[in-house]
Amino acid sequence: MTNVIKGEKEFFSGINQIKFEGLESNNPLAFRWYDANKVVAGKTMNEHFKFACAYWHSFNGNGSDPFGSATHIFPWDAKADAVERAKDKMDAAFEFITKMQLPYYCFHDVDLVDYTDNVSENERRLQAIVAYAKQKQAESGVKLLWGTANLFSHKRYMNGASTNPDFHVVAHGGAQVKAALEATIELGGENYVF
Repeated sequence: MTNVIKGEKEFFSGINQIKFEGLESNNPLAFRWYDANKVVAGKTMNEHFKFACAYWHSFNGNGSDPFGSATHIFPWDAKADAVERAKDKMDAAFEFITKMQLPYYCFHDVDLVDYTDNVSENERRLQAIVAYAKQKQAESGVKLLWGTANLFSHKRYMNGASTNPDFHVVAHGGAQVKAALEATIELGGENYVF
């Protein structure tokens, strides 16, 4: 893996890149069993396992539940502008991913950047953050394992996306899938999840 990459701000300060130290290590931030270079059955462990950071689970989930509001307040969510906020989140993500030495990440489209109800604006925002992600991937060597469109979280999809009786919703979903497919291809994703 390459060096740790950071944006203008270090989000996980005081944490160095996590390395293999073996079973004898007392370091709570060390790999004890996973040695990326160890050969098992003719392949390195790195070749056997395609570990990926799931963008939503690591950088978007706000900890809310039916009984309360958000409990996770992230420093990368501070800026008012959606694209600038998404760039901070991506800086934090790639810092984390490279510190963990993860070879891949994966995302839903709305994980990368907040969407509005305007398809054109959503595509503009997604294209801006995809260009930034491409830079981060080139700088770090981290690859995209898969991308997908989130056609379930927004209230417009309460009756489904492609099966919705409202054709406006079906069309919106189709546009969202098209943009997410294009983003996944642009970033060299190894898969797309339908």
